[in-house]
Amino acid sequence: EARQQAQAEGLTLRLADNSAGYFGVGLSHPGKPKPYQAYVRRGGKNVHLGSFATAEEAALCVARSPEGQAAAERAAAAPPLTSEEARQQAQAEGLTLRVADNKTGYFGVNHQPRRSKPKPYQAQVWRGGKTVNLGSFA
Repeated sequence: EARQQAQAEGLTLRLADNSAGYFGVGLSHPGKPKPYQAYVRRGGKNVHLGSFATAEEAALCVARSPEGQAAAERAAAAPPLTSEEARQQAQAEGLTLRVADNKTGYFGVNHQPRRSKPKPYQAQVWRGGKTVNLGSFA
């Protein structure tokens, strides 16, 4: 499973508001064995990385690319919000943080502490009958 492999490699499959649901992934050939296409922008041009059976496999390919790694580093370089800053940001965006009776206190958020893991919080949602990992957070 591509999502599990991404997690094992410390990669994030970036979500996007497109037909495939992932950044750099397009659904070009429905009905074919490998309908999902992985693309990155390199040197001002779109570069095709390959065709894949699932959107997640294509997203993993994008995440493994130098461009995907650079995007992940940029995202990681942003300092994490404090709890209060996160609440203020959610309020400013008109969002509601759903509380839950779990270790984190929030719906869709799991805490997996490990000494070597700088971002032990996992955000996940259920979409189309599958769990979708939204990322890891400090």
